[in-house]
Amino acid sequence: MYLVIAGNIGAGKTSLAQMISRELGFSVYFEAFGDNPFLPSYYQDMRRWAFATQISFLALRYEQILNHVLMSDVPAILDRSIYEDREIFAKALVRDGLLSPDEWNTYDKLYQLMVRRLPNPNLLVYLRRDVPTLLANIRKRNRSIENISGDYLEGLNKQYEEFYGGWHYPKVVFEEDIFDHAADVLQLVKSAI
Repeated sequence: MYLVIAGNIGAGKTSLAQMISRELGFSVYFEAFGDNPFLPSYYQDMRRWAFATQISFLALRYEQILNHVLMSDVPAILDRSIYEDREIFAKALVRDGLLSPDEWNTYDKLYQLMVRRLPNPNLLVYLRRDVPTLLANIRKRNRSIENISGDYLEGLNKQYEEFYGGWHYPKVVFEEDIFDHAADVLQLVKSAI
């Protein structure tokens, strides 16, 4: 049993994952930024390193599900999903001209082969946030590599809406602060178990 938290950069995915883990005893698996050896180069030359970076993230997310989530009897929560990897971030790279059609086709072929072998999550929790909230949260984290524009976040928000609208499995969306509605969030997760 596992669930995924979806949401833009700075939406509160990690905070929600920690709360669910603490309150319900889920194992939590965070996005492994530090495990992607291409990420520093990507931020220096996006066009050159977009494909390698995205393939590496795809492999890391798949490995995380296979080697940890599916091998455990403890319910798990992921604070970024393999599905977002394709539907949000890889598609944003295509949109921005950073992945060529051949690179996209290769990436997508690998993605399709991988997800066919995975069970669907029991629940997708989507954290919908407006751009000013996202920017404020990103500033609070004070990560040097997160020099992100409001326009970029707005583009991702549009993709998240399409992603959520096209998700055909159990899902729920939260627009309010999760800590103001913690009991509701936890009750929804409990009912999905």
